[in-house]
Amino acid sequence: MKRLKAIKLLSTIILFGIFGFTSLQGADKSHTIISHAEKIKIISQSLAKNYFYIHQGIQVSSAKRGLRNDIANMDKSITQIQSLVNTQDTKDLIEFAFFSSQELKEILKEPYSPENGGLVLDYTESLLESSDTILKYTLPKKIDEDTKMLLMVVDMKYLLARAAKYYIAFSAGFTDAVNVSAANIAVDEFGVLLKKIEAYKYPDSISKKVIKKLSRYWPSSKSFYRGIKKSELPTIIFISTKHMDRSINRLIDYHQKKIK
Repeated sequence: MKRLKAIKLLSTIILFGIFGFTSLQGADKSHTIISHAEKIKIISQSLAKNYFYIHQGIQVSSAKRGLRNDIANMDKSITQIQSLVNTQDTKDLIEFAFFSSQELKEILKEPYSPENGGLVLDYTESLLESSDTILKYTLPKKIDEDTKMLLMVVDMKYLLARAAKYYIAFSAGFTDAVNVSAANIAVDEFGVLLKKIEAYKYPDSISKKVIKKLSRYWPSSKSFYRGIKKSELPTIIFISTKHMDRSINRLIDYHQKKIK
């Protein structure tokens, strides 16, 4: 029973950290590390997405707001992890994440160029790999079903941002097969998670509104993301990502409350 409560406390802290809530006092430092590593994982994709939207002249105001938030939250999360890690492997990883973040901020000050765009993709993937590995080192091996659902819907946010990032990057000229494959994998993985969400027994207030909306909206949205090689619908991709993200936030809120 104590182990179950501890695991549920961990998942609550993870999502509190991701969405800007105050961490619980007295929580073990590993909980805080996990919350900020999850945050960096999502930011690694949304930062690049917003960068390319700005420089493609599409949804510029919204993308600029998103980019400012990404940078501020990236800096905060890296600083928090730096202050808490005590193993050499994790110290090395967060140090490299810090290096990547500093390089990114310098690039963002410069005029857009294909070279800088490529560097943004490279450094944000470095951030992703660093955060993923920190999570691998820090997450407990056994977690309960409610916590799995909570982490799964958070991962859906990451996958949406990743698919949108590669879509708009393709439009900016980054058309190699690796990027196309990464976008399609993100779309496939989102679809797998959505099926698990659809199979979960939610109350009517969620299943008849949020799940129904996602289930109805996803088939057409999936076809838009799949059209990466045409890149004809960047505005729809931006809005679609934002729309589904709001629905996912409602699922996150539900699972947060359920595990308290």
